Amino acid sequence: MKELKNDILEHWLNIELTSVAHKMGLINANRVVSYNETLIYNSVRCLDYESIMVASPDVNYIITVIGLMWEHINFEEYDLRKIIVKFLSRIGYPTSAIICDENFDRANCEFTVLDSYIDEITTTINQLNNEVNIGNRKYLLTNFQKKIWDSMDNDKILGISAPTSAGKSFVILLKIVNRLRTENIDIVYIVPTLSLLNQVMEDFNRELKANGVENYWITNSFDGKQVKDRKNIYVMTQEKAIAAFDNFDEAFSKKLILVADEIQNIERIEEDSDQRAKILFDTLLEFRYKDNVDKIIISGPRIEEIDKVGESIFGIETIDHTTNISPVLNLTYSIKKKDKRYFLKQYCILTKNPLVIWIENTNLIKCYGKKIYTNDYLEYLSCIVNKIGRNSQNIIFAPTISTARKIAVALEFPVTQYNSDLVEYYRNSVSENYSLCETLMKGVAYHHGKLPLHVRRTLEVAIANKNVSNVVCTTTLLQGVNLPAQNIFIRNPHLYIKKTSDAVELTNYEMANLRGRAGRLLKDYVGRTFVMDEDAFAETEGYEQIELFEDESKELSTSYEQKFQEYKWEIEDALKNDKVVDETMKKYGYIISYIRQSVLRYGKDSKYRMDNVGIKLTQKQVAAIILKLKNLSIPKEVCYKNRYWDPFVLEKIYTDFDLIVPKTPSEKGAKNKLNKILKWLRDKEETAFMYKKYIPSLYQNGQSRSIMVSLGLHWANGIKLYDIFNNDRYKGDSGAEKIDETIELLQKTISFNLPLLLKPIYDIKNPDSCFLVCMQLGAINNITRAMIEMGIPRETSLYLFEKIFLNFKGNEKNELSEENIREIIKQHYDNLPYWIQVQLNFIK
Repeated sequence: MKELKNDILEHWLNIELTSVAHKMGLINANRVVSYNETLIYNSVRCLDYESIMVASPDVNYIITVIGLMWEHINFEEYDLRKIIVKFLSRIGYPTSAIICDENFDRANCEFTVLDSYIDEITTTINQLNNEVNIGNRKYLLTNFQKKIWDSMDNDKILGISAPTSAGKSFVILLKIVNRLRTENIDIVYIVPTLSLLNQVMEDFNRELKANGVENYWITNSFDGKQVKDRKNIYVMTQEKAIAAFDNFDEAFSKKLILVADEIQNIERIEEDSDQRAKILFDTLLEFRYKDNVDKIIISGPRIEEIDKVGESIFGIETIDHTTNISPVLNLTYSIKKKDKRYFLKQYCILTKNPLVIWIENTNLIKCYGKKIYTNDYLEYLSCIVNKIGRNSQNIIFAPTISTARKIAVALEFPVTQYNSDLVEYYRNSVSENYSLCETLMKGVAYHHGKLPLHVRRTLEVAIANKNVSNVVCTTTLLQGVNLPAQNIFIRNPHLYIKKTSDAVELTNYEMANLRGRAGRLLKDYVGRTFVMDEDAFAETEGYEQIELFEDESKELSTSYEQKFQEYKWEIEDALKNDKVVDETMKKYGYIISYIRQSVLRYGKDSKYRMDNVGIKLTQKQVAAIILKLKNLSIPKEVCYKNRYWDPFVLEKIYTDFDLIVPKTPSEKGAKNKLNKILKWLRDKEETAFMYKKYIPSLYQNGQSRSIMVSLGLHWANGIKLYDIFNNDRYKGDSGAEKIDETIELLQKTISFNLPLLLKPIYDIKNPDSCFLVCMQLGAINNITRAMIEMGIPRETSLYLFEKIFLNFKGNEKNELSEENIREIIKQHYDNLPYWIQVQLNFIK
């Protein structure tokens, strides 16, 4: 049987390989391998044996063969749908069988009639093991999901590691909804990106409503209010969560469940340049020391020994739930040049070596081995995507944000859905010269982390609704963003166009995660990734030729120990001699700041906390630091609110800063005052390092800084993007590129970095000022800011203020609570344009 199994697999993979090669136009039709009745008979016999006779069936094998049969068999000639339902139910993957049954009853989790009464009984019995009930609603789970469901009843901390399409987030969501039906408990759900934040908020809202849960509150920020009988669901980025701990003494004090999704984002905590990883790590540590945390779930794709990750972070046993089984078969195809010949290679998790086929039609292949995205290459890429991806959802991976735009502008596909209403919405809310308007009319979109939030949300809805079939995407795809696609196209692992000293590559683990995004759960059996230049991967460090496209797992660092030991002498010397963190300490200065901040907050207890993250100081060293910090005149509370600043730097600001700070972004002279503050921070020896850290080099001096300040004040005063871009600077081809550059400046530097840089000054000089909040949110009036805090995108909040709230009298505006605002929006919801409505589903 083993030999038969291997022969069947190889035959189906050859059918798939030659079919794809022909579809790409790389081989002629006479080389395409086909199936016959004997192969189908042997395949069914083998699957039957493997799914019923073997004690531990090879689930990946069964899913692979079924997936390939589903892709290539003519079901009018051989209707195997009912028998596929039977096989998948036997192995605990009835969810995958739903694809086969177009009349599946989702409300009752029932398949349509099978071939015999006995088959119906056995399938029902198998299915019962994978059913869960939430009230009167039934849900069908895989074996892996069911284990997580049961574990969430019994275990304190769960670590979940699985391929992207394993459905881990869905079962976590269902179990939480089930608890919220009967318990008054809070949820804190940490996500890495704004796109994923919106997705999770809408998922919660949908399932809570569907299951009749009442008196819940979904928000993306913590305001300190504790409504006794309300179930709060905080879906937050790590930055929002850590801010809650810094600004409120009793943050998240109610009994709660903590979920940290995409936990792999802590992997770079020891790198000096990655502050987001440190913020996520520090956020999780804050929850470690809270007594009211009832349950903790950490999850991510293919994390090695995730139980040890959880135990290291939280200090107690973590239950490991790991699987390498994916309900979707992921195949990787690559074009390889050897001597003067080209080959198409097929990589599958079940085969030791890739299958290879010689390419005879080489005239199609262009720019192999090159990096620049020339017109010739883009023409070649467009041709391949058209041949493979017609009638499919396709993602084209781009190395950088600017390249994503360039690729999208250059591509053109047959358009079945013109998206004219969406294009008109972007023209009116961003700019008539916005490149996305141009690309959408040609059947292409681009997606990256710097899209305006209202564009990101509406674009993701359009993609999910299949209004857009071709999306050029950057590494945002790796952050759990749900962009459904059957095919992914990637040229090489370079995350740059021109290599520099700080250029980075897509790692083997990230590549595996990217490939895992191909194929839609409950929609596809097969997802395909197409690598246009295999040699670029083979020549990149971290990619072994034999294991080029394997599903690599990730070992996570969960402490600062390695970096502390590497620079132990320098760190201890700085602590002993009161050295201020500066640019000479770029590689390790954050550890010095971490130590001083920890000692300031926790005194002698800080030694225990620092030991837990790999920073080993003696009690004598801690005592010496305590004495040195007692000499600071700056209030401790200011230091607490600026945890990533060296307290000695904060002390210098406290004692030396004497400029006037603007109270509001609209006051007279605000631009001049802000310019002077930034110049002071740049020229002061002790603050220059932080200035360079938060302000991009392009905007650090002179006229460029003045332009940044002007844009920042426009943004903080609630000037719409459309009005900001309504000048000659943003016209023509160069203007279209400047629009994307300015959006990135507004959303990263002005709304995030600049407030962080200015926060110590405002905490010292004017803690009650709204200036920084206006800059962070991009709005000056209370109602618009409240809507943005609720999770409504800035441009949409500005629109709603004009359409709904503008006629409210002054006092009424100030007295409107978040509850009032939500209720008013609900009352007007049905009269709002569709693309505004889709951004408000989470509060409807």
